[in-house]
Amino acid sequence: MSIKVIEHIIPTTLTRKAGKVFCVTLAGTLNYSDMSTEMTVCFCTLAIHEPYRRRARLLCADAPMVPWIVLTDEPEAFADLPFRAIRHAPTGPMAVDYLARLPPTGHGRGAAAYHDKRFALIAALQDFDTAIYLDADSRISSLPSLDTFPSGLAVLPLVRNSVAEHLNHWGSWRRPVFVDLARHLTGNDEVLHSARWCAESLLAVTRDGRECRFFEAWAIGANFLQSRGVYSGEGGVIGLAAAYAGWSVNYDALLGMAASIQHEGGGPKET
Repeated sequence: MSIKVIEHIIPTTLTRKAGKVFCVTLAGTLNYSDMSTEMTVCFCTLAIHEPYRRRARLLCADAPMVPWIVLTDEPEAFADLPFRAIRHAPTGPMAVDYLARLPPTGHGRGAAAYHDKRFALIAALQDFDTAIYLDADSRISSLPSLDTFPSGLAVLPLVRNSVAEHLNHWGSWRRPVFVDLARHLTGNDEVLHSARWCAESLLAVTRDGRECRFFEAWAIGANFLQSRGVYSGEGGVIGLAAAYAGWSVNYDALLGMAASIQHEGGGPKET
């Protein structure tokens, strides 16, 4: 099975009908029985506010031969580049919010969560089998050839703990909220011991028909934590969403890219 890149992108939303969640494009509901044996892949990122727009331009320019989707508050900032920029109004806090008004993150309190990156993945999956998300403050030194991605979620093995294990060591004050979230999603909190905490700066989602459950749970988790004043823990929400979708987490599929990716990190950017 080979990977092919194509250019046309269709924005997407999630909608609920008769108790089920469907991924819907402007062209209609996706038909997973029509998926080709030739896999397609798209890269995507989230770039809200000028420091991230500037970094996203550099990131996309690092790999100009692959298709990109950029979710941004200012699509005009990418008008001179051959990539698809989609206007996005944030549904959760962005860097400027963490810098100006929210409690500090880091130093044992957890990294700032940017749950809106799920919308970039959703958009990229409309015409592509695999969506690869990179944080905008990443750079690609040389893009290796891409192998076929397994269905479901792939992340880097930077963290391999369960959600429960991770919370024992990092930001344990969040445990009661995650217990409540697990019970809300599954009826009990046993899933915290099997769901994996996921590194979120580079991840891939390959559709198999269950991704709508994954994104549904991610949306529920994002709203659940934010409504309780928890603005970190994104990796735990992603892991719970994967478990809710019936996916195991793949730690191998992105290893070939890892050496080529440099992630700036360091928390919210002011400049």
